[in-house]
Amino acid sequence: MISIIIPAFNEESKLGKSLDELAAFLKTRKEKFEVIVVDDASTDKTGQVAERCKRKIPNLKVVRLDKSPFAGKGLAVNKGILEAKGEVTLFTDADFSTPIEEVDKLLEKLEEGADIAIGSRALDRSLVKTRQNPLRELMGRIFNILVRALTVRGIMDTQCGFKAFKMSTCKNLFGKQRVFDFGFDVELLYLARKNELKIAEVPVVWYNNPSSKVRPIRDSLAMFADLLKIRMYYAQKHSPLPERIFYYLYQHRTFVRFAIVGASGTVVDYSLFFILTRLILLPPLVANPIAVEAAIIWNFAWNNRWTFSGREIAAPTWKRFVIFQFVSLGGLLLSQNSLFIFNRFLGILDLLAKALTIPIIAVFNYIVNSRWTFRDISRGRAMWYVYTSLIFALLLFYVLLINKI
Repeated sequence: MISIIIPAFNEESKLGKSLDELAAFLKTRKEKFEVIVVDDASTDKTGQVAERCKRKIPNLKVVRLDKSPFAGKGLAVNKGILEAKGEVTLFTDADFSTPIEEVDKLLEKLEEGADIAIGSRALDRSLVKTRQNPLRELMGRIFNILVRALTVRGIMDTQCGFKAFKMSTCKNLFGKQRVFDFGFDVELLYLARKNELKIAEVPVVWYNNPSSKVRPIRDSLAMFADLLKIRMYYAQKHSPLPERIFYYLYQHRTFVRFAIVGASGTVVDYSLFFILTRLILLPPLVANPIAVEAAIIWNFAWNNRWTFSGREIAAPTWKRFVIFQFVSLGGLLLSQNSLFIFNRFLGILDLLAKALTIPIIAVFNYIVNSRWTFRDISRGRAMWYVYTSLIFALLLFYVLLINKI
């Protein structure tokens, strides 16, 4: 039996036509098929459209997914394939950008010994009947270059939504899947390569859907992030240097996120300071605390939403923000003390001394915020009195330094 998986998110206007085409196609086939439409938490009548088509396609099943933080086409494909009973499973876009008749090209490759057969728009561009706009096409080509550089070499088009799998060798790939957004195709192919499965890339007819939901800038960043996730998820400690780098980045991913947020906060600080002093003409001593506070708010928001998002934290958001402010004060005091020691006591040039304080402050802020502001309840109570005493000690030391000057 062949299982056809159709992930669908708000495809009410297109799904009926696609399922009509599929019903007509299946009448011409001798093989046994099952069709699974995965309604990916649609807010329109996608599920109802699919249900009505059961009269035309008796072996059609509709799976409804609830809204989830992991929602995405990859999750819909994953759930559909794990529900499938076919020896061969195919997934295809709900708008049938690649006509269903092209399935024979994939099935032929599986019969010839491939474990996975994937449709490709890059091998024969004459088969691309309706092209994307130039920006989307450029995005796709750049992404494919990054895919080949970072994850899967030798495949020209990993993103065409028309792929078939021999389930006897591929089902375990979907059990291991961890990326459910744009990069889910790449992860499956990456895992297939690691398991030494045979992948065949096949040129297929393709029609661009002009109403695609892809957002150029935001989705490009998400795609690149998915590639990095794939490399980090499966990196091994005892491997060549590039692989080990990804391994250690993943092992220390919370700190890496914290550092990225901190760097972005520095950009916010300097940018706002420039605007306030150069464009609004505020005095530097007035502009600086405004810029610093804006950066603190920025850093808190992103650390709360992203860096420590996987933790179960007991403290309400307002309390976390107050603690974060207090810890930031401690970081500022440590920065001042370190700068004084490096510059005045050790005679290091002020700009270099300032640069040397940055990693010190980053480590201090991370340790205290990780163990106090955003402490996971599974790790018990935070030793708030220790961190409070430390920050007051930094304040006392700073006062002594000031008096010495």
